[in-house]
Formats: sequence, structure tokens, C-alpha cells
Amino acid sequence: MNVRRIVCPFLCLLLLCGCRSEELDENKNPNQEIGTTVQDIQYKDTYLESIMYPKTDIAKLDKKIKDTVDTYQKHFLEAVKPYKEKRKAEFNITWQSFYKDDRYVSVKLAIYQCIYQKQEYVETIVYDTKKQDFLHLYDIFDADRIQLLSAKASDYFQKRFPKECDNDRFRTHISAVEDNFDRFVLKKDRMVFYFPQKTLFDEAATFECGYDSLGDAVDLKNEAQQTIVPYEDILNEPIKNIDPNKPMIALTFDDGPSKRYTPAILDALKEYGANATFFVLGSNADNFPDILQRMVLEGNEIGNHTYSHKQLTTLSKENIEEEIIATQESIYDITHRYPDVIRPPYGSKNKTVMECAKGKRIVTWSLDTRDWHDRDAKVVVERVLKQVQDGDIILMHDLYASTASAVQELVPRLQEQGYQLVTVSDLYTYSRHIRHS
Repeated sequence: MNVRRIVCPFLCLLLLCGCRSEELDENKNPNQEIGTTVQDIQYKDTYLESIMYPKTDIAKLDKKIKDTVDTYQKHFLEAVKPYKEKRKAEFNITWQSFYKDDRYVSVKLAIYQCIYQKQEYVETIVYDTKKQDFLHLYDIFDADRIQLLSAKASDYFQKRFPKECDNDRFRTHISAVEDNFDRFVLKKDRMVFYFPQKTLFDEAATFECGYDSLGDAVDLKNEAQQTIVPYEDILNEPIKNIDPNKPMIALTFDDGPSKRYTPAILDALKEYGANATFFVLGSNADNFPDILQRMVLEGNEIGNHTYSHKQLTTLSKENIEEEIIATQESIYDITHRYPDVIRPPYGSKNKTVMECAKGKRIVTWSLDTRDWHDRDAKVVVERVLKQVQDGDIILMHDLYASTASAVQELVPRLQEQGYQLVTVSDLYTYSRHIRHS
């Protein structure tokens, strides 16, 4: 009897827990409302790889995300094996996430690869935290109401692209078939549908539909859309004492900021009165406004490393400008300063990239620490101390524990050798011996 009295409440508790929604912390970033970034960047002999996807701490959802990423990566690695061209191939994944009604988590993965030609894919995953299962279009629309959705989407595109819509391909892929609309996310105020390349058109297309416009076709209502609130312009840079007659170098950090390792690097710089330049990704910047503010307050410089870390030399002029401008605006919203320096991912640049920089300085490097490859603080320290020269621009990445440890040792040792550690812009202003790649 005692066992029964103990077990029954315990079973009830398990059942209740199984029906509860996941409790999630919502980010301030309106494009990445749920999740933290898992990031991996690789430089190989024949290809470049930049993968970013979210970790939500919902086990079932995280497995689905990782499986999707792994599938695309596996296909790319198989396809790139015979590739021998001089220009490196590229594989890139970025992400967005949205949180609706404190219940639905939508994840969008944008996959870009360029081997012999550019290919773009979109995958979406929608998870119902209340039912603890994935959400499909048929959970929202019945067959009759998919007809309404199809009609709205068709009308939207035909008004804007009448010539491109006058063909069987468009009519087939806009018809009221669930598979045509299975790539979608739920934002707070609207649904967004994604149509891959070679479906409706040669290029990918997007259709957005407010919940109110669907009437009673869906049981979803508008919520206030989250926005990034600009910070007050209270950032006053400290006075710097730079002697143009003494040796100086610029430490630079790419691909951040990261929640764990960027602050550790900033701590080391602050302790020894040193400064550096951080080339941040626009997709990361919105998640860590406090870190960006700290960078500027302590006299460091923020540079533009594009929004999604794509190899700019493979993109159209329009896409290059989007990558640069989106990052400029993200950084300005946080710091009230536009970056003066740009570092293209992988250092890849050409005439079009230079034109899109619109007078901003394009910065590469003269000393590559290869911290991304070795992940060993001792190796990185030895490499820098062996190779460093006056006027060097040193490449590092604020993504690794080993890099943070290396910086803690490097900063005082470089100063002991007589080097001033300055930002890239200060190096160009004061140094007479700037070394280029």
C-alpha cells in the first residue's frame, strides 16, 4: 500500500511534466530569438567552410538541426573531393530563429555552397514546445485553406513578376499542394514561406503573409514584433598615448564575438593597457551588444567581417553590399559608430569587393597565427614571437579557449619586446612600417 501511495503521485508528476511546454529564454536579437550559436570555420586546401547553427537546449529539436546540418555537409564533402580549381570551393550555413506565442520555435537554416557554381538551399524546422513535437503545414492548414494560401501567394508573385510567372513551372510549384509550402517559419506577426531555386523561379523566392490576412484559416494572431533598441551614445573612447617612433603591431580577431572567449581576451588587453581590432560578424553582433560596447569603451576597434562569412568574391555586387551594409547597421545600432575597416572573410577580395567597400579600408593580415588550425596556446605563442615584426597585422580568432590563453601570455611578452599593441586604424595612422599580406 505504501508503494502505491508513493508511485501514483510520482506517475502523475511524470505525466504532468511530459505535457508542460519547454521554458525558453528569449534573446533580444529579433532574428535569433531562441538559441545560441554553434560555430565552426575551416580553411582547407581546396575549400572553405563556415557553419553556424543554433543550440536551443531542446534535445529533440537540436538533434533535428544537427542532422540537417550534417546531411548537407556530408553531401558537400563528397561533391568537393574531385575539385581541383585554383579558386577554393565554399560551404556556408547561417541561421535564424523565431519564437511565437511562447510555444512555437521556428528555425531557418540558409545553406550556400559554391563548387563549380553557386547553389542555395533553405531548410526550416518548426517545433511545438507544448506538444513536444514538430509542426507541419497540415497541423495549421487543412486542404481547403491551403487553396487560400496558394491563391494569395500566386497573386503576390504575379503582380510583381508577371512575365516570370507565365509558365508551367510556376503554376506547378505555386499550386495548392502541401509540399510546395512546407518550408515556412512562424514569426510573431506573420508566416514566411521559402521557395528554393529552380522551383517558382531560377532564383529563390520568399512570400510573407500576416496572420490577420488569413482570417480564420489559422488559429494564430499577431504579436508585437521585437526590435533592437538603439543604445544611447555614451561611448567615450579613452585617450591613447601612442609613440610613432616606437615599434607597434595590431592584434586582430575574426569571427566573433563569442560569449566566453571574447571577454577573456578583453580582460587581458585591459590588464596591460593594450588595444586590438575585432572584426565581428553581423549575425553575432546583435547577440552580444554588451561585449561590443565594452570593446569601444576600452579603446578597441570594431571592424566589419560581413554578416554571414561568405566568400565575397563568389557573390554578386548586390549580395556583397548586403553583407557589408547589414553589418555596418548592426554595429551602429549598438555602438553609434560605423566601422572604418572591413576584413573580407578568408581575406578574399577583388575589384568588385573594393568598390563595395565604398572608401572603407580593406584590411587583411601579415602574420597568420593559425590558431584555428592548431588550437594550442603554446604553439600560437611560439609562432608569433618567432615571426613578429614592427608593423605586423596579426590574425587570430576569438572563438577558441586556446586563443584566449595565448593572448594572456602574448600581450605582456610582446610589450616586453618593446611593441605597442594598437588598433588597425591607429597602426595606419602612426606606424611607418606597416606590413601587408
